[in-house]
Amino acid sequence: MGEWGRAAVFDFVMDHAYIDANFIAERYLDHALSASEFREFEEHIVDCQECADRLLLAEMFHSRNGHQPKPDRKVIARVVLYKPKRVILMLIAAGLAVPMAYLLWALIWRR
Repeated sequence: MGEWGRAAVFDFVMDHAYIDANFIAERYLDHALSASEFREFEEHIVDCQECADRLLLAEMFHSRNGHQPKPDRKVIARVVLYKPKRVILMLIAAGLAVPMAYLLWALIWRR
């Protein structure tokens, strides 16, 4: 039985042969594992010093060779949305909107 009483259905066994054959450590760093592989690998490296060392070595190799993980699109969208020039223009527009609203109010209601 798996977590919360559900039967765990996996078509692989997360052992050293599977990790080596499927480049699990490298794919883990690239965020390219399936959800079940990710969960099983994280559970495995908690108890396995050899795989923790293998993961550390793969991480050092990736960083030394300039390998960068794929950027998160949500983070990029936020950065693009809040560029300094765009923020300044929004503040100027908001600053102009208040006097314009007051001017319209004065012209319409002060008659």
